[in-house]
Amino acid sequence: MKKLLVVLASAWLAGCAGEPSAGKPQDATAVFKPYFEKVYAAWSTLDPSKPALYYAKESNLAFFDIAPLKYRGWQEYQEGFGKVSADWKSAQLTPDPDFHATQLGDIAWATYTLELDVQLKAGGSRKMQARGTDVLEKRGEKWMIVHEHVSVPLAQDQPKAKVHKAKGAHQKSKKRRK
Repeated sequence: MKKLLVVLASAWLAGCAGEPSAGKPQDATAVFKPYFEKVYAAWSTLDPSKPALYYAKESNLAFFDIAPLKYRGWQEYQEGFGKVSADWKSAQLTPDPDFHATQLGDIAWATYTLELDVQLKAGGSRKMQARGTDVLEKRGEKWMIVHEHVSVPLAQDQPKAKVHKAKGAHQKSKKRRK
């Protein structure tokens, strides 16, 4: 009986320990970069049913995009994207080389910037750089996006000359104090 308890306790402890890397975040950029290239290629079709394959569908999940402020659940995200992109003729969304992903067990997160090039139905285009953060959860054998935050920085709308002037003014005030 004592041997059986020792064997069971050892097995239980080994099971609790999990994989050696289960407690340490691992760089997963090589795994998730191709995944996100597919996600953004799907968004580039302007058909929200294409990227739907990559997103969890619970109605309580939050997704933040460049417009509007927030979507609650995939259904709202899908419908909202249709409204936002109604005036678009085409779109090209391309993750930049700075893409980085980390995995810890069945959870992963990714940070990146991306280029958006939108051709408008009325003519003209909109080009901008955005930043994104995604949280993924492994469900069965498939990774699903359970949270996404994509935004456009305000600073990109400011002319560079103003930034340099402000920096120069700051340096002059430092010299005066000395």
